[in-house]
Amino acid sequence: MSKNVIIILGEAMKKIFNIIFVVMLFLLSLVPPVFASEVRYGYVNSTLGNGISVREGPGTSYDKLSDGLGEGEQIKILDEYKPDDNTINDCSLWYKIEFNEVDSGIGYACADLITIIEIPTEEQFEQSLESFPESYHEYLTLLHITFPNAIFKAYNTKLDFNTVVENEAVLGKSLVWDSNDSRNGLKNMDSYDYITNSFSNNYSGGGENWYAANSQTIAYYIDPRNFLTEKSIFMFESLSYSSSIHTEEGVNAILAGSFMAREKVDGGDKTFAQVIVEAGQTYNISPYYLASRILQETGYTRSSLVKGDYSGIYDKFDGYYNFFNYGADGDDVVYNGLNFAYSRGWNSERAAILGGTSLIGTSYINVGQDTGYFQKWDVVCSKDNINDCSFYSHQYMQNIEAPYSEANSTYKAYKEIFGNNLYNLPFIFTIPVYDNMPNQTILPSENNPINYLKNLSINGQSVANFNSLKTDYTIRILETVKSVEINATKIEDTSSIQGTGNIEITGDGQIIPITVTAENGDQLVYNITVELISVDENNMTLDDTISSIESGIFKDDYIMGLTNVETIIESVTKANSLADVKIYDLDNNEIVSGSVGTGYKVSITVLEETRIFDVVIYGDTNGDSQIDILDLLRVQKHILKASTLTGAQAKACDVSKDGIIDILDLLKVQKHILGVSTIIQ
Repeated sequence: MSKNVIIILGEAMKKIFNIIFVVMLFLLSLVPPVFASEVRYGYVNSTLGNGISVREGPGTSYDKLSDGLGEGEQIKILDEYKPDDNTINDCSLWYKIEFNEVDSGIGYACADLITIIEIPTEEQFEQSLESFPESYHEYLTLLHITFPNAIFKAYNTKLDFNTVVENEAVLGKSLVWDSNDSRNGLKNMDSYDYITNSFSNNYSGGGENWYAANSQTIAYYIDPRNFLTEKSIFMFESLSYSSSIHTEEGVNAILAGSFMAREKVDGGDKTFAQVIVEAGQTYNISPYYLASRILQETGYTRSSLVKGDYSGIYDKFDGYYNFFNYGADGDDVVYNGLNFAYSRGWNSERAAILGGTSLIGTSYINVGQDTGYFQKWDVVCSKDNINDCSFYSHQYMQNIEAPYSEANSTYKAYKEIFGNNLYNLPFIFTIPVYDNMPNQTILPSENNPINYLKNLSINGQSVANFNSLKTDYTIRILETVKSVEINATKIEDTSSIQGTGNIEITGDGQIIPITVTAENGDQLVYNITVELISVDENNMTLDDTISSIESGIFKDDYIMGLTNVETIIESVTKANSLADVKIYDLDNNEIVSGSVGTGYKVSITVLEETRIFDVVIYGDTNGDSQIDILDLLRVQKHILKASTLTGAQAKACDVSKDGIIDILDLLKVQKHILGVSTIIQ
């Protein structure tokens, strides 16, 4: 090939290369230049009622992919673009974003309406730790390793930890679930009845399997440090809707195994998951939180408030639903909950889900209770002066374990949808801090704590005036006795007893301890003090005992001047510790504590001789231990001979104690009721 040919070919190739280069420049000019390629996260910061639009390209001339990303919604930012100067556009910078609404996709949104979430640097994370007590640091450091892009915000409640626990321990406010008496160790002993060996479960808003939690259990669930773990941290997650995180499949993951799993709402075209996502988008609330909350309230099978068909029971409410159990409290939880739904017009499943979501938003999230934790524990104050805030009353649920179980459901959904990418998402966790927090709180054993005796006997005879709640007794025995046989039975089969059997008597004042150990290890000691008496003392009769009583008046088969069980028993046993005293109310039920009323019976037994006295409370004519308008009317009718009172009731009318029931007695009762003077017993 000649040199000229080579030159000609070279020139031709150069021209071709130049043409290709020009074409490439032209094509590249059609694509906006990239300024950033690092994935970031942000949230919608717009006051527009319909949110902001997502378009096919970076300009308003492009078609819309979605119309309505809501205020506060979190999004994933893939890139940012500046439109060409010749493009007609009213936005100088656009973000390429990933979104998940009805259909997931990638589009463009104006950067002016999006605020970047600043991912904390290591230095910033260290600085954020300074807002937390040192006892939080180890947990948060481990969480930072797990969720490196998460933000941990301290919320200083300015409340004393023990004060919070005390207020939350009010019976009925904080409940635990127990369907088979396997968690008695978590229950409040103030709700325990030793006579029936059972805990109360009749709290408004609860149910037969819900019991008042004890203070130690409540303290454990209030303490945020116990839930700074990979799964339960989500009880502190912001509950705002995020299209980049919350998906329909995520909701389906939460609903799996329930009556809502991939089922259609109202028999229509949309599934429960789709309607829940719709509710979350509409009211800017996490649909994962909504799904978890609905499951918490309805269970995996339809509860009584979401059946829709109430024929034969509450026909009026057929077709109405209450997925969030709003208003479901009082004596008839089902009726009240359905009546609430009826008053709100929730006459379809969709209406009930959307309506309930709206209430959660306006009543809780928008007033600062924007985490699962804060919706159970009302410790948020949005006012400048903490003294202007009321606490502990505005709480969505009584179940103290709800934030924990809902957090686990949310984590499960995130994990199923995002896999290990979950750990790189920019979550915002708001974690409360209290004043005077203990070093740690421990969940008590669920084992049975009951350690009471049912009865106690000495040499085959029951100890006089035995009461399971009373732990100190004195027995009087002859000084010639060398030993006694002590036997006891326990209320709870799971407990054990030590100290019974044949006990040697070592002298006057000896204390014999009987120890009852509960299944959970708690111990209760009943102490029996030995008092040695001579043979002559042991012959004290019933009449001797009555005549020796110093307090009150025991006369003509009536007892006056003693108003409660404790003082009556103490008065008799002080005179003779061998006396057996039993007290019965108007229904002939034996009572062991509390006030007594006119007509109550007191049985005193000494040396197998028994005498029964009627209680007289001056002014209390009907035996309810109160002096009120009803008693005034009864005295008046007796004086006017409209009706006649006899026995203890007649004696109770003689307030002036002069043996006559007249206008003077009526005036004394009237003055007592008005608070002018007090009737002396």
